[in-house]
Amino acid sequence: MAEARSSFSGSSSEQHGAGAADEADDLELLQRVEKLEREILQLHLENSLYEQNLERKKAEPISVSVSGTSQAVTPAGSSQDLSTIGGGGTRGDRLSRKRSKSRSTQGDFRIQLTIEQKIEIIHAEYEQMKADRNRQEAKSEKTIHQLESDLEWTEVELSDFKSAIDEFDKTKKNSIDQRTKKYIGEKLERYFNERIKNRESLTNKLRDRSTGLKRQIIRLDNQLRQKEEAGDTLLEVDFNQLKIENKQYLDKIDEKNHELILLKQQVGKATQSLNRLKDDLHRQNKELAEIEQRIQKQVNLREHSKLDMVNAGAEHGRVAKIHSHLAEQTENYRVPEVLDYVKKKALLYNLQRDCEVWERKVEIAAMALQQSKQQWQSLQRTVQYQNSTATWKNELQAR
Repeated sequence: MAEARSSFSGSSSEQHGAGAADEADDLELLQRVEKLEREILQLHLENSLYEQNLERKKAEPISVSVSGTSQAVTPAGSSQDLSTIGGGGTRGDRLSRKRSKSRSTQGDFRIQLTIEQKIEIIHAEYEQMKADRNRQEAKSEKTIHQLESDLEWTEVELSDFKSAIDEFDKTKKNSIDQRTKKYIGEKLERYFNERIKNRESLTNKLRDRSTGLKRQIIRLDNQLRQKEEAGDTLLEVDFNQLKIENKQYLDKIDEKNHELILLKQQVGKATQSLNRLKDDLHRQNKELAEIEQRIQKQVNLREHSKLDMVNAGAEHGRVAKIHSHLAEQTENYRVPEVLDYVKKKALLYNLQRDCEVWERKVEIAAMALQQSKQQWQSLQRTVQYQNSTATWKNELQAR
């Protein structure tokens, strides 16, 4: 029993020692795996860098070196010596020895870049990245300036649009007739005509300015072409000087744009004042026309009154003459005697009676004349009948 217990304890101690060795090997393997992963990431970064350089320089020859050592080849032509990966270790040594034994019969040719070549490639890539970054910065700066100018132009247009809306609202309010509560088309038409004229003048100014800038660009292009033909080269100092001048010009342009905005605001205010004064002038002209019409009516009434006064004076003179004549007749009138009046009245009565008698006689004579005409007509008819009878008898006798 004692021997069995001793043998069991010995076997358990051996198993415990083997388990501890396995755990140490696993830990070492994990460390080596992590190290290999880091190295793989570095190799991927180097390979991507070399691939970029290779894509730009495909036509250039690549110098290679043949080595008999065990190395790992990268896709871009770089290599890494696997013998340097990892430190010591029994299992790692065994694995490397097995791998070397399995490949010892084959010729192992690897392409490896030298340190100078790698540094040269890295320097070229660094310069290329720097140039790309400068180009991107210049492009971004140009885009920023363009966006700033677009933003400024948009703000100016927005302010002009708001001022135009306010001005149109004021014009619309002022164009309402107080009596009919309707819009006066003449004011709105005049407002739109003035707006169109202002736009046309602004368009002409901008067109002239654009033409001047185009001429300036053509002149600068000609100067630059002449410099290139003369063989002049621009140094970095010249570019810095041009940048400084460009910045100064941009500052001046900003100042001019600010002044232009202020002037546009002043022009807008002046235009509003002008429109208000024009409305006042139109109203005053309308009132003046109404006053002139009233004055003309009063003048016509005055002329008509003068004419009536002249006619009344003439009528007064004529009536005065008639009145004086009647007054003279009244003064000179003499009343006849009573006996003469009675005689004349009796004579008038006798004459009226004789007139009635003669009128009766005339009526009787007219009646007698009518009867005579009737008798004459009957006599004529009798004679005509007798004549026709005689002619008929004569015709019968003749037959």
